[in-house]
Amino acid sequence: MKHRPGTHDRPRAGSVKPLQPSVRCILASCSVGLSLLASGLAWAAEPFPGRPLQFVVPFAAGGGLDGNARNFAQALSEALKQPVSVINRDGAAGSIGLQSVASARPDGYTIAFTPAVSLTSEPHRLKTISYQLTSFKPVCQVFDNIFAIAVTASSRYNTVGELLQDARRNPGQVSYGTSGTGSIPHLGTSDMEAHAKVDLTHVPYKGDAPMLHDLLAGRLNFGALLASSINPQLQAGTLRLLAVYSDKRHPAFPLIPTLTEVGVPVVQLSFGGLLVPSQTPVETVSALESGCEKAIQSATYRDWAQRANQVVDFKNAASFEARLRQDSQAKASTIKRLGL
Repeated sequence: MKHRPGTHDRPRAGSVKPLQPSVRCILASCSVGLSLLASGLAWAAEPFPGRPLQFVVPFAAGGGLDGNARNFAQALSEALKQPVSVINRDGAAGSIGLQSVASARPDGYTIAFTPAVSLTSEPHRLKTISYQLTSFKPVCQVFDNIFAIAVTASSRYNTVGELLQDARRNPGQVSYGTSGTGSIPHLGTSDMEAHAKVDLTHVPYKGDAPMLHDLLAGRLNFGALLASSINPQLQAGTLRLLAVYSDKRHPAFPLIPTLTEVGVPVVQLSFGGLLVPSQTPVETVSALESGCEKAIQSATYRDWAQRANQVVDFKNAASFEARLRQDSQAKASTIKRLGL
């Protein structure tokens, strides 16, 4: 006998029939999706900047770049009305710090304060580096760096000519330190070696500060480093400059010649500024760019730069990006020629 549905088969009043497992999964997925969507919309709608920002400096603390970053961070903090902290992530000629920024959340709160070399040189030199120029959005250029050849006050070298003459007499016995393999001073000194046909011994460090320690201790014959990073030692007379790697003399040291002026036609320029991950929203980049333009005018920052012999050179995002691309092409040619 067939069973006919009766009233006793219907759901009782006030009762709810349990959902099938598949239906429960669909509803749960929708709930999670809506939650994530709401979170994403809240992030996108957040006024920028709505919380503290962070500079990542890809070289060791205590050097000229670190001092520049900390002083500019203060100026930018005042411009954006938010704290800006500085963290040093050194190593591998700046590539470790830049990689951490490239892979950071693209919300504008993690910013690289870096010289261009870590971006325009290292990807050509080290194929293991996972970032490229396109991994970042330039925000603004802040500074020019002029590197120099420095010796201790007691050094027997008074000119670049005397240094090179000693290197010819003693191949491989004249040592110099830099902030790392592939750095601007390393490329410049390698060019100097090639032109003068001498053999120098390169000792790479993780920034100017640790190299400076060994230079002052007499463990290096000379240092190739950022002129602004040794201002206290220059003022105290413990270090002397022999020449600069730029195409013009340093404004703070007008008596120090360029390498070209002393018969060594070598020029290695350096500049730098702020970068963010490539997926950072255009509006966020624009807000940071505007903040930079205000910060660069800070009387406190400019006073520090003058005292530290730091050359200030602001360029907006578009100009900074164009210069980075041009420098990347030039560095690729140099690295190929030197076999680095």
